[in-house]
Order: sequence, then structure tokens, then C-alpha cells
Amino acid sequence: MINDPVVIAELTALHQIYERALIDNDVPLLEALFWDSPRAIRYGVTENLHGADEIRAFRQARPKINLDRVVSRLEIMSFGDSSGIINLEFVRQMDGVERHGRQTQFWSRLPEGWKIVSAHVSLLPAAPSYLDAAAARIGLPIPAGSRAEVEEDLSRIGAIAAFLMEFPLDQSIETASVFQS
Repeated sequence: MINDPVVIAELTALHQIYERALIDNDVPLLEALFWDSPRAIRYGVTENLHGADEIRAFRQARPKINLDRVVSRLEIMSFGDSSGIINLEFVRQMDGVERHGRQTQFWSRLPEGWKIVSAHVSLLPAAPSYLDAAAARIGLPIPAGSRAEVEEDLSRIGAIAAFLMEFPLDQSIETASVFQS
């Protein structure tokens, strides 16, 4: 049966446990949720991990900071009573920049209980800032030492433009004289 409510409830509870363990960097619990097998796979943002030993080593060496994320979309599907997929999209602050990512986990009910047998995490490419997009469009490199001041100027220009855009202007009114020869 696809999407058996009982199995969906079990996977939902496991997802909540996993999320809490991930944010808290509870390495023993994260390790317990993964299949302890050389066939387990975890593809991460910067790493390809094959087997429980590589996954375990990654978890133990991972920095314990900046792990918070907000799940923005969650899809849980079950196939029969012993397999399911959890797909999610998330938002995370990384170095002061909001980054969007996605994660897929394939869960299987093994004799020792539900385990993640395969996982994939990736970040979407960051959208270029307006400054970067405009500079690239006009071919104007912005020196690293000037970026903060240019961003500040753009913010001021944006505030002025917002004020002007609020002014009600009838589209049928000619805003400037037209001279014809």
C-alpha cells in the first residue's frame, strides 16, 4: 500500500527525531538512525560518503556550529510497510547568507528497525545579489574593499526610489513637455 497512514506516522516521527538530532549535532543518535552497513550512502553538499564508517567519520568531524535550519517543505511517502522516502526543502543561514537546500532520505524497515539507507543533501546555487548582477550586466567590477559602500549607496537609492514610486500619478498625464520640430 502506498502512503499507509501508520507508516507515514512512523516516518514522520523519525523525521522529527532526525531533525532535532541534526540541529543538536547529536552524533550518536544520527549514527543510530543510519544503516550500519558498508552499503549505506550519504551524498552531502561537499562529500560523497560510502558506507557507515565514512558516514560516521564525517559526523564525528563535522563542526558543531551553524546547524540550524528551517524545513520549508516536507513530503513523506511510504511504499508498503517497510520502505519510505522523506524529501524536504530547507532554509539555512550560512555565513550570514540565507541558503536554500534540499534533502532526500530513503528509509527501510530492517530487522533492527527503521534506518536511513541512502541520503542526499544539496544546496541550491545562491542567487547573485543585485550588486553582483548589475555589475556583471554593465561590466563594472566592484573591488572587494568598496562593496560595503556600494551596497550602502544602493540601499539609499532604493529608499529614495520607493518614496518616489509611492507618489500617485495618473498614467494619462504627460509628465514632461514634448517638443517637436
